[in-house]
Formats: sequence, structure tokens, C-alpha cells
Amino acid sequence: MSSTQRKFLSSLASFSLLLFGLVPLSLQAAEDQPHIDHLIKHWEDTPQKQGLLTVLLGEAEIARTHADYAAGDLQNLDGMQLHAGHVLHALDPSALPKGPGMGYGLIKSAEGVALHAQLATEAESATDVIRVSGIMISSIGRNTAVRAQKAKELAQLVIEAGDAETTAPYAVELQALTSAIISGEDLNLDGKIVWYHKEGGLAVASAQIEVITAEQNQ
Repeated sequence: MSSTQRKFLSSLASFSLLLFGLVPLSLQAAEDQPHIDHLIKHWEDTPQKQGLLTVLLGEAEIARTHADYAAGDLQNLDGMQLHAGHVLHALDPSALPKGPGMGYGLIKSAEGVALHAQLATEAESATDVIRVSGIMISSIGRNTAVRAQKAKELAQLVIEAGDAETTAPYAVELQALTSAIISGEDLNLDGKIVWYHKEGGLAVASAQIEVITAEQNQ
């Protein structure tokens, strides 16, 4: 038998096992793992191929820091506009190519986190922990993308404003929104921030990825 024939028969056998649900559990368990790895270890087009959640957290911290700077002196139009530009770069570098951000963008990484967390939960091999935590992370990824789009609009308003008095309220709102990206928001004013009802922020996503990692390290 030739090597080509052996490879064909091996592939046929593997396909038959998959077709009839006889794939060993050790192989099934790999289905969700690539998506978890994309969140925390590596993704093909991120800076240094870092995980999407790692990049998202980094861009979020940069955006919040510079939004704080922008709101630090509401009489200084140049300062507000400079740092609003830095926020914009962290949110979406295609809107402003140069700045202190990582060059990937908070919006893009949030959308990637939402997608891969959802895919992890849909894998047949996903554990209960991955299903529950993955749903939470995916929801927060979507929340974050929405908040970041609003922050992008605010940053652009700051940059385009003609005087400090007009700009100041936008800068204050930008500061609050970039903080909410990380900490979340108590939208229904019940005194607590939950992951659902569009309240959750990246602090919850970060905690949930630690839950997943802890299970995998057992």
C-alpha cells in the first residue's frame, strides 16, 4: 500500500469517527480551546499577536487615561482636543492613525472578544464554566463596542469644537464613558452593576476569563 493510500484511509477513518459521534473525548475537548486562546493568548493580526481580550484591556486603559487628562483642565481647549485625539486613536486608529494606543483599536478588539467568546460557548466540548463565563464575556464585548462607538463620537465632537465652553461637557461625558467601559454602569440605578442588561464592563470580563483559566489549570 502506498503512503498516499494510507493517508487516504486514515483520513476516511477519522471522518467516519466524526460522522458517527465516536471521536475520543480528548479530541472533542479541543473544539472550544482555540477560541479561548484567541481571547487570552494569541490572535493573528493583533500587536505581537496578543490575545484579543489582552489588547482590549490595554486599549481601554489608554482611552480612560487620556479621557481623564482631557477632563483635567476644562478651560484648556488645546489640551482637551489633544487628549481626545489620543482617546480616538485608542478607540479606532483608522479614524486617527497616530497616537499612544496599541494601533489595533478598542472597537475592533471588543467585537473580536464578543465573537470568540460566543464561539467558545457554542462548541460541543464547552464545559459549564466556559458556557456561563463565555456568555458573560461575549455580552460585555458587545456592551463595550457600543460604548466605544459613543465615545468615538464624543471624542470627535471635542476635536471639532471651537471653544472651551462648548467642549467641556463633551470632555466630561467622554471621561465618564471611558471609565464605564472598564467598570460598567448602573443603568437601572439599583445600586449594583451586573453583567447583563448592558451594564457590565471589562472588569467583569477580566474576572470571568480568570474563572475559565482556573478551571483549565485544575
